[in-house]
Amino acid sequence: MGSSFHGVLMKNEHRVTDRKSIVICGAPRGGTSFAASVFSRLGVPFRRTPNDRISPRHEHNRLKEAFQEEDHARMRRIIGEFCSLHPVWGWKLPEIESRFSAISEMVPNPHFVMIFKEPLSIAVRSATRRSKNPINVLQQVVAVHQRLAAIAATTEHPLFLVSYDKAVVSLPAFLADAASFAGIKSYDEAAVIAGIRADAQQYLEKRQSGNPAAAPSL
Repeated sequence: MGSSFHGVLMKNEHRVTDRKSIVICGAPRGGTSFAASVFSRLGVPFRRTPNDRISPRHEHNRLKEAFQEEDHARMRRIIGEFCSLHPVWGWKLPEIESRFSAISEMVPNPHFVMIFKEPLSIAVRSATRRSKNPINVLQQVVAVHQRLAAIAATTEHPLFLVSYDKAVVSLPAFLADAASFAGIKSYDEAAVIAGIRADAQQYLEKRQSGNPAAAPSL
């Protein structure tokens, strides 16, 4: 791997299927919105229909509500609708890792994306926003990464592990790997990169306008 590593480590690549549910998780403010932006700009839908509401973080509002309320019946209904409408679709929510087994059973053909970002930068940014002790937050971030690593070691599902810090500086190569994982045969590289940068700029503007809740880490 060495110098050729540009942000992606695959596991269970032989289990990748044409129909798939791309499930993105990681530490909060740890690059999951960047990953969702990449797959969205490559053409993976994060809405059932254009009328669905998703947050600036690419989080599906109704599915997130059902997850937080542990309403499994509602989750299964929404997930079933996604699968009936789209052979490939995306669901991004950082805390999915906390219920990995349940989600693995609930989502058809789950293909997981786990993103890892340098922990201290996540901790300082999160602590500043929430007026928390950065060392305590750092411990929380590392704990999430440890749980993700433990899941990665045992899961039999297709797994796309991402180094945020490496991917953002190797975007063309990273896009090629992400497209292959998603089953995207062709895309306009310049347009996708421009879209990802536009997403990042939108989040920055929202943060500067005094709406930190709408400004995830890209």
